Amino acid sequence: MLSTRTVLKENDLYLVGDPAYQVAQGESGLYRRDTRFLSRYEWWLDGERPQPLAQHERWPFWLHQQSANAGVGYTMRVGLARDLTLTATELRDRLRVTLYRPGGCRLSLHLGADFLDMFEVRGWPGGLGPRRVETRPVPGGVEFAYTAGDGLRCRTLVQASPAPTWDGEALTWELEESTDLEVSVFPLQGEEAPTPGDPQALAREYAALGVPFTLPDPRDQEVLEQSVRDLRSLGFETEAGRFPAAGLPWFVAPFGRDSLILALLTHRWQPDLALTVARYLAARQGKRLDPVTLEQPGKILHEERVGELTRLGRTPHRPYYATADATPLFVWLVGELSAGRPELAAELRPHWEAALEWLITFGDPDGDGLIEYTPDPGGITNAVWKDSGDSTFTEQGEDVSGHVAVIEVQGYAYAAYLAAARMYRLLGEPKRAGEWEERAARLRETFQRAFWWPERGYYVHGLNGDKGPLRVLVSNPAHTLWTGIIPPEFAPQVARVALGAELWSGWGIRTLGVHESRYNPVSYHNGSVWPHDTAAAALGFERYGLHAEAAQVARALFDAARWAPDRRLSELLAGFSRDDGPPVPYPAACHPQGWDAAIPLALAHLLPGAAVGTAPQERTPVER
Repeated sequence: MLSTRTVLKENDLYLVGDPAYQVAQGESGLYRRDTRFLSRYEWWLDGERPQPLAQHERWPFWLHQQSANAGVGYTMRVGLARDLTLTATELRDRLRVTLYRPGGCRLSLHLGADFLDMFEVRGWPGGLGPRRVETRPVPGGVEFAYTAGDGLRCRTLVQASPAPTWDGEALTWELEESTDLEVSVFPLQGEEAPTPGDPQALAREYAALGVPFTLPDPRDQEVLEQSVRDLRSLGFETEAGRFPAAGLPWFVAPFGRDSLILALLTHRWQPDLALTVARYLAARQGKRLDPVTLEQPGKILHEERVGELTRLGRTPHRPYYATADATPLFVWLVGELSAGRPELAAELRPHWEAALEWLITFGDPDGDGLIEYTPDPGGITNAVWKDSGDSTFTEQGEDVSGHVAVIEVQGYAYAAYLAAARMYRLLGEPKRAGEWEERAARLRETFQRAFWWPERGYYVHGLNGDKGPLRVLVSNPAHTLWTGIIPPEFAPQVARVALGAELWSGWGIRTLGVHESRYNPVSYHNGSVWPHDTAAAALGFERYGLHAEAAQVARALFDAARWAPDRRLSELLAGFSRDDGPPVPYPAACHPQGWDAAIPLALAHLLPGAAVGTAPQERTPVER
């Protein structure tokens, strides 16, 4: 896969580097809590950047690299063996410098810190501008410090051994013999003290990670093992436990929709992660009306940030609630988890009941029984997973307006209502369970009447604000099979269209059919392939007994991951048809991304010959 960016991460600390894992320009840096603690971290050898010879990511937090002097030819003059690790509290860089000729060398580490908010680094309008950063030498290194506008003190402490000299731009060593060096970087906020990490202990933790399947093809097994490692590496610690980041590098933060879909994909194999997602989001559930953050009572957040711009009120992410689908996904997840942990239904009852109340009030502003959102020109235009501004439109090519009902959100609500019914039965309240089963049945009837597209044997994308159907061929109906809302007799037709020439690329289901007006294979949501969207369809095919179709999709996604050198699925792929080469990557995709890290674990059982180590929980049957 094409890649011009490297990332190492542990907990909420992550390094974004260039292909040589150096930080020199652009968006690269050392980040923590939405703040860039280093804007430059660049090794020079005798006035030039070293020439990498080989590099290997041993673990998602550990790079091993062999380099030499620039312009190395037949014989190396200076060799550098580098082990760069990140733990929760420290970046540690160990170098073994080997001199192969007499005369010594000059090794420099160029450093800079700007303490910019991550949003500013990425071009957020109306930023705070350059910071006033204090720089002072300390024994064995240098410290950068900045006091944010809200008074929070941020420091980047760099310490090295043997002790270098600091010239205002770089730490420098004049070496006359082969030498071992070690550099530690501590990104600190408030009263935090520098705390060394333990990379070896972290490596042992990764080595002990269990994989619940054995697959007959070793290359598929590599994809699955990478999935498990990435799910671990995406996590960052919260008061509720280890929460999964939505994607690297820019989404190391709590997201509602992303984490809930990830948890629904993996909860049978990683229930503790899913439980953390449910409890964390419950604790931040909306309680009041806020027109800026779009908070409403019972609503589940979209995104939460803690950088300086957010703390000063310059962004709405404190948290931001601009999503129509996280709330039904939350109820669905709690219901799934309660099947194995009945006590959870009682523990989180105030939260899933508040979410249900949101669904039938704020979530249905015109009272027609469908869950809707209203495009917000000043924020997120489309408050669903296809959240780009041009992703949802009429057959005439006009953007949607008014109260918009998108197909998969109705499926999420259907799954939520049935989850609520199951939880009420667990709580010994069959009458209330029956009420939610009846509501689910009414929703299915309304859905089928309003969304079925008989001319195509498929479903429309949604309903516009005027209730006109969005007769545009998209992936969403196949995705919606996952929820069970589609009557069983219609599922085979949906599968035929989704796997037909207009939508099926060979690698996955295109987000938009090739004959639609906005189709572009290298677009974000209008012709690209999103593996999680395709994976949801595969689980939907399985749910309806379409096992050959489910296996076809699972095979394609594993094949896409096998083409990648790191055996990872990308956040999205270009929608070009499959040929005898690799899938075409989308240039700005996250890698790894939370949804896609979950896919091999979620779909491995669909591959022929998969041996299951631990049986999954019984799948919810299709409601008829």
